Amino acid sequence: MSLSQRLAPISARLAHVLNAKRASRVIGQRQSIGSPVLAIFYGGPAGDLYQLKQWLPVFEQFQDELPTVLLVKNSVAALQLAKNSALPIQMAGNADSIEPLAYEWGLSAIFYVNNNLANFSVLRLADVRHIHLSHGESEKSSMVSNQLKAYDYCFVAGRASAERITSSLSLFDDSHLKQVGRPQLDQLAAATPISSSTDRATVLYAPTWEGDRPAMAYSSVASAGEKWISELLEDPTLRIIYRPHPKTGTRNSSAKQADIRIRSLIANATKGAPGAGHIVDTNSDCYPAMVSADVAVFDVSAMAMDYSTLKRPFFVTVPAALAGDLRDSPLWDAAEPLSTSAGSGLGEVINRALVKEMPSGSEMFVLHHFGADVPGTRVQSFQKAIQSVI
Repeated sequence: MSLSQRLAPISARLAHVLNAKRASRVIGQRQSIGSPVLAIFYGGPAGDLYQLKQWLPVFEQFQDELPTVLLVKNSVAALQLAKNSALPIQMAGNADSIEPLAYEWGLSAIFYVNNNLANFSVLRLADVRHIHLSHGESEKSSMVSNQLKAYDYCFVAGRASAERITSSLSLFDDSHLKQVGRPQLDQLAAATPISSSTDRATVLYAPTWEGDRPAMAYSSVASAGEKWISELLEDPTLRIIYRPHPKTGTRNSSAKQADIRIRSLIANATKGAPGAGHIVDTNSDCYPAMVSADVAVFDVSAMAMDYSTLKRPFFVTVPAALAGDLRDSPLWDAAEPLSTSAGSGLGEVINRALVKEMPSGSEMFVLHHFGADVPGTRVQSFQKAIQSVI
């Protein structure tokens, strides 16, 4: 780990302290909290806000029926949220600060989008429901953390997630699992593609970050990303959208340097052929890029799972070190595996995928992972799931 990575927690703490007064002032000026029924606790740094942001539009849609407040530990994160959400915000980072508020407001439930250590202070509050949401459906090993046992309920997308948890965690009480679908899929279905004047087929390359331990090292950026993008940019029939994970390069200098070089390749290609439509997409909303794609390349991630519902061809990369773990993955019912150690020829593989029929198991894959919900009603179904447990 580099010196900058070791110093990151100290830098984050210093930034929090320096911004605390400003955050309190900004938050106090923008809102009146009222009497919320629900809260979402976020104890992480600003750099991990992507985990929370995908849930904000969902809770905003039923704010009138189930008023929700964001309980935020980090002042820098709170300032960013004040720009991105209409939900009220309260600076509160532990049980001691949250407990009197929960009593005053009469909170029914507190939601969590990760397993940040700060969560486990708040979990001692006895008079509210504690509900784990996670931040996407995927095959990552983090989806079956033993920490899930700490919550009153774990809201999961569908049967696949429930089976993954119960088969991996001993002594887990499956009555704590609630299958609630994936309400964000309504946003995906309604997303507007990124505009382009080109008639090229669009390839989305959306790798994940390098992870914080070997079991989470799914990223293809350092091992293959530069090679793949360089090759795809040479094909005059293809338009490239590169969408790196927000945390790419934060734990690994090789990933950071590869990301920089990929961005440079795309910038140079755009100068040479401005009408090709190549872009680096860093918008907080990933869905416009996804609906723009005719074919996509993902690492193991929630984005790959969400994309499966579009019924378009996609690939999921297989890092050499994790190939054994992924050999029997249900992903291959819907996606094609792509080895990060493979040689050239990705352009040919992509073009063949554009004219092939979807895998026969893709519809069952979507049903197994997200349930048989009706598009346009997923948020309402999620709201009913909340009301059934509070």
